[in-house]
Amino acid sequence: MIYIRHGNWYPLEMREKSTPPMKYSLQHRYIATVLALVLGAVLALGGVFFMTLRSATRSITHLSIDTLREVMLDQFKHRGAVMVHLLADNLAIPLSHADLETIHNVGVDTLEQKDVLYFSVVSPQGDILDSNGENPPAPDRRLASPASEQPTPTETPLIQIENETMAVSMPVFAKKNYLGEVRVGFSLKNISKEMEERLSSFHDLGHKKRDEALTMLFILSSGFIAIGVILAYFLAKNMSNPVLELAHYAQRIGQGDFGFRFSLNRRDELGLLSRTMNEMALQINEKNKALLDAHTLLEKRVMDRTRELMLAKDKAEAANRAKSNFLANMSHEIRTPMNGVIGMTQLALLASPPPEQQEYLELIEKSSDRLLKVVNDILDFSKIEANKLTLVEERFSLRDTIATTIREFSFKAKEKGLALDWSVADEIPDTFMGDADRLSQILINLIGNAIKFTQTGGISVQVTKEYAELDEIIAHFSVKDTGIGISSEYQASIFEAFSQADESHSRPYEGTGLGLAICARLVALMHGQIWLESAEGQDSTFHFTALLKKATDEHVGQIEGGESLLPTESAQGQVGPRLQILLAEDNLVNQKVATKMLERSGHRVIIADNGQEAVTAFSLQPFDLVLMDIQMPVMDGFEATQAIRDLEKDSGRHTPIIALTAHAINGYREKCLERGLDDYLSKPMKIADLNAKIAEHLPQRLSIPTETA
Repeated sequence: MIYIRHGNWYPLEMREKSTPPMKYSLQHRYIATVLALVLGAVLALGGVFFMTLRSATRSITHLSIDTLREVMLDQFKHRGAVMVHLLADNLAIPLSHADLETIHNVGVDTLEQKDVLYFSVVSPQGDILDSNGENPPAPDRRLASPASEQPTPTETPLIQIENETMAVSMPVFAKKNYLGEVRVGFSLKNISKEMEERLSSFHDLGHKKRDEALTMLFILSSGFIAIGVILAYFLAKNMSNPVLELAHYAQRIGQGDFGFRFSLNRRDELGLLSRTMNEMALQINEKNKALLDAHTLLEKRVMDRTRELMLAKDKAEAANRAKSNFLANMSHEIRTPMNGVIGMTQLALLASPPPEQQEYLELIEKSSDRLLKVVNDILDFSKIEANKLTLVEERFSLRDTIATTIREFSFKAKEKGLALDWSVADEIPDTFMGDADRLSQILINLIGNAIKFTQTGGISVQVTKEYAELDEIIAHFSVKDTGIGISSEYQASIFEAFSQADESHSRPYEGTGLGLAICARLVALMHGQIWLESAEGQDSTFHFTALLKKATDEHVGQIEGGESLLPTESAQGQVGPRLQILLAEDNLVNQKVATKMLERSGHRVIIADNGQEAVTAFSLQPFDLVLMDIQMPVMDGFEATQAIRDLEKDSGRHTPIIALTAHAINGYREKCLERGLDDYLSKPMKIADLNAKIAEHLPQRLSIPTETA
């Protein structure tokens, strides 16, 4: 039997007959605590009010002291003014009769008065008629302008306080005639002393009242703290002990002891909590058993799934390694025979064959170039998929790069009767730092597609500025054609790998479907975007942006595009000085191709079938240049290069060694340089590329240029 409570299922025996009501709830205790805190707050506010009142009382006291100071000083000034006024009246007759003796006696009597420091009488001309006392003022020092100089004579005394001396001056008149000036100096020391005594008594009274207020506040605060501590102690004891017991019970439940039961005979929230925890422990015990069973089953499934995922991961990694090895081997195995096909075709075309044979050879050359492009697209895409394709940063001319790319398609466009033009906005500079070859590769793919799908009209390439900063610019490239257009159905997937707008067996255009996918990846590496504007049966415009870094003066020393020192072949097939070249190549066809290319340039070639023969030949005679294949029997190209470098240590000379290899994967050139070679040339190679490499490393030997065949 079971019963339902709060939406949960419980055994019937756990149901309680009645739940006793709470008599003393925690809420009541919290109310009592809050009341105590409010009482304490009232007492504290009362103390603050009391202190504020005391502070106001002190302010009033200070105000009273300031008022007293001003009153005493005014009384002293009034006394001095009255005394000097009486002296001026008494001195009027003696000054009018020039009775100096009487004047002196008046001064002596004046000095006997309290707080008088000096007595002085000055004539209208500024002469001292009589002066007694301490530090009288100089005769030329006047406290006021003479009455004779004033527009209206006045009998008001002039008072001036300086340091602790009050000087009182008043002119003397007799029948409105100015007779002179009487000056009396009074000492303020006594009045200052009196004011200090009164101030001290005021301060003592203020301190006494403040101490009384602090004592009362301390007593009130102490009583409040004591009451609060006692109340908090009993409340905490009443509430914390059951909580600690419940915490201990919860800890035992957490450790898995679901059979223990906790009994707390209270009719408040804590009692209800204890009974609820007992019910919870029983429910957890039942659910824990089900959870353990589910966990065991889940753990077994996870282990099985993990094992399957590990096997799938190993298979995927093995497949990826097999793919990389396959691409590397495919590159080598395809490029090696293609080197013979392309090289022999070039040599045959240079031999001026009959017109019919020349047409066949040109078809062979075009087919070879098309096959080489397919191989290069597959290799580039594999590099991009493996995140191994990186862009170089070299100084290049934007306009020269575009012009060179356009020239490659001028013949095809002319054959189809298409117009091919390009323009670069004047606001865009010409020299940048970046990968010109990859930028040209994007344009080659887009222009090649435009020519392929355009029958009439023309192709236009434009470059404008989209955004510019101090040292960077975002260039906007557009390639517009008047071709067949692309329907909206295929535009969404046009930049995906192995995707073509026409995938039927009867499609009239060839291609692998990798060109635009490679363009999209290259544009992403240049921090740009690529998109298409087209409609079926209408014009198509491919757009892409690229972030280009402006070239500065610090990049001037880097290699720039321009005319090379490449010796070109004359009409007789000879070029420049004759070089002694060692060719290490195990493939017979490649031997003949390279030998014929070099001999047509006028060089002498010594052939070695493997790396060991190359080392032996190098030790017997000097060579100007070594062309080294990498994959050879007996001793490979890397080992042979190291052996040649060891032989050069004694002679102190350095012979350029150029790798000739069908491996065109990313990073292979750097590997060759690390192993001691000077440069890298991938197969299949063309005569112009081979001569350019030779001229790059031996410019001083090939300083006699000739006309291009």
